[in-house]
Amino acid sequence: MRRIKRTGVAGGDASRLGRRRFMAGVGAGGLATAAVVFGRPGAAQAGALLYPYNCCSLCFAPSITVAACKGYSGHYLWYCDNGPSRLHCQCCETKSGGCPSGVKSAASCQYG
Repeated sequence: MRRIKRTGVAGGDASRLGRRRFMAGVGAGGLATAAVVFGRPGAAQAGALLYPYNCCSLCFAPSITVAACKGYSGHYLWYCDNGPSRLHCQCCETKSGGCPSGVKSAASCQYG
């Protein structure tokens, strides 16, 4: 491996080495960092039963449309698919933070 000379000049070889080390660490430590930044789910969330709807894991069976779900303040929207050129879904819950009572679920899926 080639040694990089540390010059101390901004934008020099030292900054390239720092970027390489940072990018290498992101892959390995990304999951741990996300857990620190966003926190871990509580016991109630971890034990919650989910309703499987294609690739969406919803709190409950879909009872409203995705458009109606997007109208709720504090809604949580995500996308999933079953691989390229397969089923693509848009999933929505009216509240974020686990599966509290009163949450409404929505999902819309299409092939393509």
